[in-house]
Amino acid sequence: MNRKSATRYLPLTLALAAATTAGAAEGPRVLEEVHVTAQKRSESLQDVPISIAVVSAEDISALNIQDFSETDKLTPGVDLFPGLQAAAIRLRGVGPAFFAVGTPQSVAVFVDEVAQSQVGAVFSTLVDVERIELLRGPQGTLYGENAPGGVYNITTRRPDAGGWSGYIEGSYSQFDDSDLATTDLRGAVNIPLIEDRLALRIAGVYADADGYVTIENPLSADDATGGKEHKAVRSRLLMNMTDDMELLWTVNYQDLIDYRAEFNPDGLVPGTGGTNATPAIFNEFEDRRYYGDFRSEVTGDLRDTALHWTWDADLTQVDVIGYYQEFDTESNENRAPYPEFVNNFNIGLDYEISTLELRFTGTGELFDYVSGLYYSDRQSDNTLDLLIEDALVVGGGKAGSETYSAYANVTWHINEQWDFSGGLRYDDNEVTTDAAINLAGAFDTALDDTLTSDHLSWSAKLRHFLTEDTTIYIAADNAYKQGGFNTLLNAAVDLEGVFPDAGRIANEQLVFDEETSTAFEVGVKGVALDQTLQYSVAVFYQEFDDHQIAHFAPAGSLEPLTALFANVITNAEEVTTQGIEFDVTWLVSEHWAYSNRTAYFEAEAKEWSNHFCSDAQFLATGDIVCPLEDADLNELPQWNMNNQLAYNRLLDNGWEAYSVLSWTWQSEPNYTDNTDQFDSDRHRYDASFGLRSADLGLDVRVWGKNLTDEDLNINPGIKENGDPALPSAFEGRYYRGLEYGLTLRYDFQ
Repeated sequence: MNRKSATRYLPLTLALAAATTAGAAEGPRVLEEVHVTAQKRSESLQDVPISIAVVSAEDISALNIQDFSETDKLTPGVDLFPGLQAAAIRLRGVGPAFFAVGTPQSVAVFVDEVAQSQVGAVFSTLVDVERIELLRGPQGTLYGENAPGGVYNITTRRPDAGGWSGYIEGSYSQFDDSDLATTDLRGAVNIPLIEDRLALRIAGVYADADGYVTIENPLSADDATGGKEHKAVRSRLLMNMTDDMELLWTVNYQDLIDYRAEFNPDGLVPGTGGTNATPAIFNEFEDRRYYGDFRSEVTGDLRDTALHWTWDADLTQVDVIGYYQEFDTESNENRAPYPEFVNNFNIGLDYEISTLELRFTGTGELFDYVSGLYYSDRQSDNTLDLLIEDALVVGGGKAGSETYSAYANVTWHINEQWDFSGGLRYDDNEVTTDAAINLAGAFDTALDDTLTSDHLSWSAKLRHFLTEDTTIYIAADNAYKQGGFNTLLNAAVDLEGVFPDAGRIANEQLVFDEETSTAFEVGVKGVALDQTLQYSVAVFYQEFDDHQIAHFAPAGSLEPLTALFANVITNAEEVTTQGIEFDVTWLVSEHWAYSNRTAYFEAEAKEWSNHFCSDAQFLATGDIVCPLEDADLNELPQWNMNNQLAYNRLLDNGWEAYSVLSWTWQSEPNYTDNTDQFDSDRHRYDASFGLRSADLGLDVRVWGKNLTDEDLNINPGIKENGDPALPSAFEGRYYRGLEYGLTLRYDFQ
């Protein structure tokens, strides 16, 4: 039997365009094959025994995705929290949650095979991308960087020594009926320097956005926030040294400014009536108004370089990847108008990261394999300057981690129908911290400590080619994540005699332990209906010991130090998640195509003894800690679905008309401890309509995002508003409203 079907999955918009062309030239339309590099070798997506979501360059273009966080609608089951300093990813309902500083990501992010330590910079720029692969579940035996929860495998376009090519694209958009606008310019050029031997590709982006939140405070020098100023450039030099050896040198620079919009209130807002500190203005989430006296600003300056040497020897392919990055970021965040919280939140982080990987891969009739050695060294200097109810918390220090890893994965082709894969990974980690913090000019604390840990992870997969067009598999994977320190709690560890509850909890949760888990997955992938329908289904179950998760002390519970406990990473003794993921793409007719991407998860805390109470529980009982047993882990919607309907038609004048309609649906929040006011499901609608000419290289499209102006807040927190006689406000996040825009693109060669 031939393992490789001639027709496989292609992302929706490209599938329809390719199928339309193929139908006109060769007869019946079929879905075409696409390859991914999930297992460090090029394979058909339908053959890989992993639950994978793919976002193509065509998807990014058709849906006008300019920010990484917008890809979440194409990868259901993912919760992305953007931000330069503390971006975070939750997959299948689990993860450290947002602002997860101090712990590695559960979902590793690779760009051109290099692990990204600070994914906030990746979230901020998305240019010249060829493909994004989301691998769900543990992947540590396949990658240098550990990946206990999953992998984002991002591939940008490589240089091509065969000829000139490139593109330039410009977009202009506005929000609602306001004059708040975004301008985005991006492009790339491929320059062949020596025919078939040497080529350079340069890509860049400039984005300037006013934001989508109006500032109401007359003391502010700015009218809006939520915007950005992003400048980024990437160069990639490819040298074909011999017929079987190449060197790829990548240099990247990013100058990033984000004007953060913090904590959107719903209810009576304090401090908005001039000098009166009691509530004066009623605000609703969908109003998107900000009342601080200055605009928050987070800056990032990133410089990195990577050398990737590849030798395709007779018996194996050898890859050596060296990487160095400097990433400096500072924040000046205004947390007004709530006086009991942090008024100003200033953090400076200077990272220096070095990694080195040696990898061997090979394919054969009997065995395929990948194995490697990996080393990483991450060091940071940090400064801290918080203002909490007029009390300064200042300090700084150094933190670092050093990791030595070895990994291997072997696939045995038992016969034409059966494969078995087995893998091992060994990690040896050391985490250090050396920090000093002063509270209110009166209390000094210091922390100088080291954590060491090691672990042997494993993986086993059995794959069966049921027919030429159907693959089924079963997988079991063991994963591990190192522990670390909640450095900010160091400000309270010696204050148990002054603030008993705060000091006790700070000492209990200053250190969080390593996390281990075991995941099981069963899946089926295939094509049907004369190769016009593609599908994949995966059912999973994963159990965690000492799961690392960030959580919040309830508002007002540990005054005056509550803000120090706003993002404590702790260990939940036992957590499980289970669910299903499925993707379907169907060529409905000559011009129409439909896709559905759906994920369901049920994440539960089987035992979490040091779980903080919700705001509502604290107000009702006065308890700070509320242990969980057999309870929902978080409020994330359990069902997440994206539907797309695409249309293409070749016109008589050589132009092609196309459109994509996208509907993203989330079920109601998993629970609503604080209020049931926001417990409905969520719907987001996006649309794009365009004309393009392959001969002229032109593409013109108009588009809209969040067409119904949906607010996506779920289970917002309770915020004290300065007057106990009046009802408290709710605290949520700012979400973009209706945005509409125009994009022009020119491709040349």
